[in-house]
Amino acid sequence: MKTPFLPCLLALAFPIGAVACPIGMQFNGNGCSPPYVYTGWDLLRDRRAAIEAMGADRPASNGRVRSAEELAQLERLRLKVQQEKEIKREKLAKGEWGVESTATPEGKLCAATFAKSTSNINDGVIGGVVTIMGFQQPKPDAWLMFHGAGLPKPRNVEKLKITLQQDDEPAQTVQVFNYRESREVGTVAFAVPGLAAALDGMRDKQSFTLSLDGKTLMTIQWANAATVIQQLRQCAR
Repeated sequence: MKTPFLPCLLALAFPIGAVACPIGMQFNGNGCSPPYVYTGWDLLRDRRAAIEAMGADRPASNGRVRSAEELAQLERLRLKVQQEKEIKREKLAKGEWGVESTATPEGKLCAATFAKSTSNINDGVIGGVVTIMGFQQPKPDAWLMFHGAGLPKPRNVEKLKITLQQDDEPAQTVQVFNYRESREVGTVAFAVPGLAAALDGMRDKQSFTLSLDGKTLMTIQWANAATVIQQLRQCAR
């Protein structure tokens, strides 16, 4: 049986009163992010924003009556946007993987993101985004990050004791970094001792439940991770 993520977690600490992030991350004015990286969460958010923004170039009417041709074109555009939104919703409802790598002065930075649409039930506790990210060997910095509507959204970066249960493994409570990804989304970040250690804890199908003081904050389950694990292993070498 593979070792779960949690036993690989590093002790997290930062000076009292200072804005700090997990080792290897930088404070970006809102939350924490690795240097040089365009993360999967940013990519997912920007894709969503791009879909929502489609149609911004529609010709303004300026108070005039549109022609039949213009109205027909607007209707075709509306249907196209609606179809693309529906396709995206269907993909996220099933769960969607994304894998990226970025060349940096400190070595290649590898990331995989799994996104599953957040349910409107239970205040957004079901679903969210999981990111596994780390540098190419031998640099040890790597992170396991959860992003969800049900996670705390503090104004400043804080340390928080979160209970994490993976599959049927015993639940363990550890200290993590917590910050606000956006007004709607909170993030908790676990530091792990290298991407290889994180990959040793990944399984093709895996579930996670995060809770605080007995209250469930987020549950998410991924599947079909075998190919992603192989891609990350190749990237991490």
